[in-house]
Amino acid sequence: MNEAVEVESREGVAMIALNRPEKLNAINDAVLAGLRAAIAHIERDPAIGAAVLHGRGRAFSAGGDIAAMSAMDEAAFARTIGRYMEVAKDFRGSSKPIVAAIHGHALAGGFELACLCDIRIAAEDARFGLPDAPLGLSPTSGMTHLLPRIVGLGRALDLALAAEPIDAREAQRIGLVTRVVDRAALLDAAHALAARIASFPRIGVARSKRGFYGALETAFAEATAAEHESELACFRDPVARERLRAFVDRKRD
Repeated sequence: MNEAVEVESREGVAMIALNRPEKLNAINDAVLAGLRAAIAHIERDPAIGAAVLHGRGRAFSAGGDIAAMSAMDEAAFARTIGRYMEVAKDFRGSSKPIVAAIHGHALAGGFELACLCDIRIAAEDARFGLPDAPLGLSPTSGMTHLLPRIVGLGRALDLALAAEPIDAREAQRIGLVTRVVDRAALLDAAHALAARIASFPRIGVARSKRGFYGALETAFAEATAAEHESELACFRDPVARERLRAFVDRKRD
């Protein structure tokens, strides 16, 4: 990690903080490098079962650092966009579920970063938007693949092309976020959810995440075959077997 992205672990949960509050956590190369290091860290650490991504200060993230981007030549811009794509692959490939805790602005690259997370919780003050089109830009970070699968093609195109921001309640209505909480309760709610996930046997969580994402890109027959293989792998895992036995014992009591 680096100063732009900080990680603190507690109760099996990695709290990943975007730490450029004076810039509304605008995403630059340091943030992208820090995110890659953070995901690598949680993958290596067996004590971590889930993560929460949040932003310090007044916003989750106002998007890419436009001032830095506008000063780049094409080669430098291409390298930065390549780093966005690598971050997207890291998030998607992580075996540990990542919960986004979103407050304030989640715009452009910040919106995309939230969509890379597996579950999204928003504070009442959260605002979401994709202002790329008015700037002559297009979505990145796998957004053309992810967003239609989260909210449907029509709403994805509306968000991207109309470039009109939406509030937390509208984001919940269209399925972009699953929970809306008071601002003061946001991090506690996200941590509680992540800690619940982290308390479960790792293999079942990892296989579930991989299975859902894999099924989006396969035919039904392939998806059911993958589910079959994953369920057997879970059944062989000693931690999962112990959980099953404990559940049966509780039911008998």
